[in-house]
This record gives sequence, structure tokens and C-alpha cells, in this order.
Amino acid sequence: MTARDAVAVCVSCLFFLVFLGGCQGAPAQFALIGDSPYVEENLPKYERMIERINETQDIDWVVHLGDMKSGISNCRDEDLLKLYELNQQFVAPLVLTPGDNDWFDCKREIAGGWNRLDRLGKLREIFYTEQPALPLVSQGGSGLFGDFVENVYWQNAGVVFAAVHLTGISGEEGGIDLHNDIQNAAIEWLDRIFHEARAINAAGVFLATQADIYPFSGDRGWLTAECPACVGVRRYYESFHQALLRHTREFEKPILLAVGDTHIFRVDKPLYDGDDLVEHFTRVEGFGEDNIHWVRIVVRPETSQVFEIHQEIIPENIGKVGN
Repeated sequence: MTARDAVAVCVSCLFFLVFLGGCQGAPAQFALIGDSPYVEENLPKYERMIERINETQDIDWVVHLGDMKSGISNCRDEDLLKLYELNQQFVAPLVLTPGDNDWFDCKREIAGGWNRLDRLGKLREIFYTEQPALPLVSQGGSGLFGDFVENVYWQNAGVVFAAVHLTGISGEEGGIDLHNDIQNAAIEWLDRIFHEARAINAAGVFLATQADIYPFSGDRGWLTAECPACVGVRRYYESFHQALLRHTREFEKPILLAVGDTHIFRVDKPLYDGDDLVEHFTRVEGFGEDNIHWVRIVVRPETSQVFEIHQEIIPENIGKVGN
């Protein structure tokens, strides 16, 4: 074999390894944000956060956990367009999973007294007509839940990532039980996500939702003794919990659930199967409202934990609204 032939073989092998995802280059990493900017006074903080994320090397995408606005701020078309344009400042592709403040709470008189389905339709029109530059598979387009264009999944580095529209709502509009509709779509989407994960023998699964269905975590015995009401699942979300628990039993690799909702950064393990802690399931909650910082997640599928979680505090953003 000549030196030229050897180089050609090496190049071919390198291409093959890259195609299979076997090339050990820089790990995938992405930014996790949510519940922000929330109010107009926080725009300087939010734009500063965008700058920090854009300045960070090798951020592959940004996941926003919804509730871009507060539940009492207006939901006019121009308000949603401003939020869309604001988020276009990210250099990396943005994946948004909606929050209840973004459409459901628009029914409130103080937010404009809008029809909820009208606002959800407008949100979808503005934010989901053009998909980000990622190889996304969407729930939208066909089937019983074909309107749910916001439910997506994609693959990277042998891991499945997904956005699941699940919000803290209870009510109806136009004769439709919105909570059940949203939850049933989410359960079907969960089934498809884990089917894909098993099909490709994924190293892990990342899920992003707005609603935090596990309000408390800690030792099950201590919680039962000290705060019985704190044990278990958030009211009305038992069906989604059961579906998630079933898939977690079957998929015995790391699962990271990212949630918004309560605006308190935390990393914990809230999922139990009976009295047994599910140790390969982790929750991360992002910052939010006045605490506008971000979470950097590094994906290392070759490791036992797969996901590394790093809080990224912006010193200039510490303090009250505006700053």
C-alpha cells in the first residue's frame, strides 16, 4: 500500500466514524432557559443572557421551557411578535415548549380576555411556522393530535431530545377540555419519543416541559411523616406520570426531565416507583422570572450519567427587576 492509499483509507475510516457518531470530538452542549423575560422590566437582563449564551463556544441549541411572559401581561399579536423577534437574537437554534402564560392565561381580563384557542393558534403561527435548524420530528401534521406542531424530538450524539407541551392548566374553551387534550397529546408524544429511543438504542433521553408535575422531592419516609400532602404527583397529572413511569421502567438509561414553572433552579430525583427511588431519572428546573440566568447541559453519551448540568450565573443580573 502506498502512502497515498493509506491516507485515502484513513480519510474513509474517519468519514465512516463521523457518520456513525463514533468520532470523539467536542461533546454536544446546549443552553436551558425558561420563564423569562416574563415582564418588560426584565428585558435588559434577558438580552444580557442572550449575549452570554451567544458568546459561549459550541452551544448547539437553546431550549426555552415556556412562560416567556407573565400570566397577567397582554397577549396581543404584537406582544407575541416582540417575544419572537427577541428570541431571534440567539445564534443557536431555539426550541420552545409553550407555557400556560403564553396562551392559556390570556383568557384573564387583565391579559386581554382572549379566547384561549385563538391565542394558542397565534402562538403556533408565529413560533412554529418555521422550524429551527435542527433535524426535528414533529407531532404536527397527522393523527388525532396533528395540531401539536410544538411537540418535537431530535437526535444528537446517540441521545434523544424532546419538547413536550405540558402546562399547568385546568379549564375548557369551546367545549374542549384543554387540560385533558394537552395531557393526552403529551402522553402519545411520550410514547413516540421512547419508541424512538429504544429503536436507536439511545444512551439517554432529555425531556423539556413547562409544567412541574413533582412539586416536592426528598426522602419518601420523611415526606410521608412530615408533609403527607407533599408526597406524590401534582393534581390532575396522574395520567402523564403513569406514562412517564412506565417508560422509565422500560428504558433503564439516564432520563433528564427539564421543567420550568416555579422559577427555582434545582437538580434532584423526584420520581418514585412505589417506595423505590428511580435513580436513573433526574429533574432539572431552570431559573426564571427575576432570576434570569441559564443552565448549560453537556451531553456525554459515553459516560454513565450522560448529562452534565452546570448553572451559569450572570453577575450583572443578580438583583431586582430591571437591573
